[in-house]
Amino acid sequence: MLLMGLVTVVVTALIPIFLWRLGAKQAERDSAMTKRQAETLLRQEQILRHQRRDALLEILDRASDAAHLALLWREVRGYEGSDKDLLTGVFRTNVALALPGTSTGVKVVDDLTGTAVSQYVDGLERRFTERAGGINPYDGLLEFMETATNQGAEFEMSRIVRLVTGPSAEIQRPSHGFFRKLVNAFPSTAGGLLHAVERIDSRSFGGLKLNVLTGTLLAVKDVELGRLGQRSILHSYASTELRDSVPQALAFLLHRDNLRSFSQWSLVGSTEPVSATVAWLVRAVGWLADTDNHLAMRMIENLAAAIESIPDSDRGWGVDDSDVRQGFEWIRQKQPALWDAHGTAIQAAASSIGPWKKDQHHSE
Repeated sequence: MLLMGLVTVVVTALIPIFLWRLGAKQAERDSAMTKRQAETLLRQEQILRHQRRDALLEILDRASDAAHLALLWREVRGYEGSDKDLLTGVFRTNVALALPGTSTGVKVVDDLTGTAVSQYVDGLERRFTERAGGINPYDGLLEFMETATNQGAEFEMSRIVRLVTGPSAEIQRPSHGFFRKLVNAFPSTAGGLLHAVERIDSRSFGGLKLNVLTGTLLAVKDVELGRLGQRSILHSYASTELRDSVPQALAFLLHRDNLRSFSQWSLVGSTEPVSATVAWLVRAVGWLADTDNHLAMRMIENLAAAIESIPDSDRGWGVDDSDVRQGFEWIRQKQPALWDAHGTAIQAAASSIGPWKKDQHHSE
C-alpha cells in the first residue's frame, strides 16, 4: 500500500507537467499555423496589390473623368516605396490633369518636388502634341514653370528647349512672342534656344526656325534695355545669364554659317520680318562684343554675310534702323580693331538692305 501511495503521488505530480508540455506543443503548433496563415495572407495581399498596381498602370495615363481621377489619385497616394513612385510618375503624365499653377484640366493637390516636376515634364510632349495650340501656344507651360520655380523646384531647361523646338511645335505653332516670354521668364533657356536654331530645319512649318531666333534676340534686347526693371533681382540675373550664354551661341551659329542663309528659310508662319530679326542680331552682337574677344571675332567677321542674306521680300530696315546703328556703334567702341577689319563690309551690307544712317533718311 505504501508503494501504491507513492506511485499515486508521483503520477499526480507528473500530470500537470504532462498537461503543460502538451499545451506548450499545441500552442507551438497553433503559433506556427497562425504564422503560416499570416504569411499566406500577406503573400495573397501582395499578389492582389501587384495585380491592382499593374491594372492601375494601364489606366492612370488614360483616365479622363474628374471623379475617377480623384479616386485614382487617392488610391495611388496610398501605395508606398517604389510602387508609389512608379504609379505617381505615370499619373502625372496624364494629359487630362491640369498642370500645377494652371486651371485647364482636372486639378489635384500635389507636392512639387524635383521628382514630381520631372514627371510632369515627362508628359509634356504628349500633352502638347495631342492638344492644338490655338491662340495660346503651349498654354499653361510658363505658368507651370513659374509655379514650380516659386516652390523651390528646378527644371532641366534643356528638356524644355527640346520640347518647344521639337515635334510638338508643329502642332502648337509658337510665334516669336512665345519665345520672347520664355526667355524673359527663364533667361537660362536663351543659349539652348539659339543652339537649337542649327538643328531646326529651315523648311520647318510655321516659320519655327526664324521665330525661335527672333524671339530670343528680342528678349536679349529687352534685358539690355532694362525692360524687366533695372533695379530688380531678375534683371540683374537675366543680364548676367545672357551675357554668359548668348555670345557663345551666336558665335557658334555665325561661325558655322547658320545665319547666312535667311533667304532660304521658310517664312510661312513667321511673325516678324527677317530684316527686324537681323537688326536685333546686329544690336545683340554689339551689346555682347565686350564679353569675350574670340567670340566677338567669330560674330563680327560673319555679320556682313548674315545681313546680305536677308531675302528681297523683307529688305528695308524700317523702324529697326536704330538697332542697326546702335549695334554698329557698340562694335566700333568695344572692338575697334575688328571694326577696322570688317566695318566697311558690314556697313555696305547694311546699306544694300536699306537706309540705316540718320543722314540717309534726311536726304530722301
